[in-house]
Amino acid sequence: MARGQTLLITMSQGAGRPQGTLRALVFLGVLVGMVVPSPAGTRANGTLLASRGWGTLLSRSRAGLAGEIAGVNWESGYLVGIKRQRRLYCNVGIGFHLQVPPDGRISGTHEENPYSLLEISTVERGVVSLFGVKSALFVAMNSKGKLYAT
Repeated sequence: MARGQTLLITMSQGAGRPQGTLRALVFLGVLVGMVVPSPAGTRANGTLLASRGWGTLLSRSRAGLAGEIAGVNWESGYLVGIKRQRRLYCNVGIGFHLQVPPDGRISGTHEENPYSLLEISTVERGVVSLFGVKSALFVAMNSKGKLYAT
C-alpha cells in the first residue's frame, strides 16, 4: 500500500475519536490565529498593530533578502545621502549605547547622553557613515577591526 494511502486511512480512523477532534481543533485554532490579526495587540508606541496593516508586516518578505528594497535602483543614487539621527543600542549583556566622545575613543554607555546621538547616512549600497553629532567626529575602523573616531 502506498504511503499516501496509509496516511489517509490513519487520518480517517483517528478522526472519530475525541483525541483526533481535539488535534483538529487545535490545528484550526493555530491557522486562524496566523491569518486573523489580533485587535488587542498594541505596540510600544501605543498604536495598534492592525492599524499599520499587512503591508507593513510583510514588507520585508516582499522586499527579498534582508535589506533589499524591491524596485530601487541603487546606481541612480536615489537613497544615497539620506541622513538620520539615531542611537545605536547593543542588547548584549546589560546593554549599552554606542557613544563617540570628543577624545576619539569609541565606547558604550548604559544611559543615553549627547555623545551617543549619531547621524547615520547612506554612502552607497551596503555602506553607511556614522557621525557623532555632539563630538563632530566620524566613526572609522582600522585594518584590525578596531573602531576609532576621526
